[in-house]
Amino acid sequence: MEKILKFQVTQFDFDLINHVKGLREIKGLTKEDLSMKMGLAKSFVGNVESYTQRHKYSTRHIALLAKAFGFEKISDLMKFVTPKHDKIIITVKQTMNKSGSKVIRSEVVKIEPFCVNKG
Repeated sequence: MEKILKFQVTQFDFDLINHVKGLREIKGLTKEDLSMKMGLAKSFVGNVESYTQRHKYSTRHIALLAKAFGFEKISDLMKFVTPKHDKIIITVKQTMNKSGSKVIRSEVVKIEPFCVNKG
């Protein structure tokens, strides 16, 4: 069973989440490991990385992330491309188990700029 979901998010949040996920994987850390290194609940990073949750990193978390990764400067954490758009629409395909009660896999299938019609 599959579901298609659409989310509106700032491109900065989306890019930061994916950047941190990449750093986490390079360092060999699980979601729980990074959450604990940040001094937060074990489920925090998993919730942030999940497309079904609305959790995001805040300015407070940026300092905690920099420390958890061992960066001396916050700017070392923020080494990714400046977003082209303010807000984006993300289309996610979720594969569910047979009963439809659990998400087995989530995949981003489309990213497009969010445009507000003025007039």
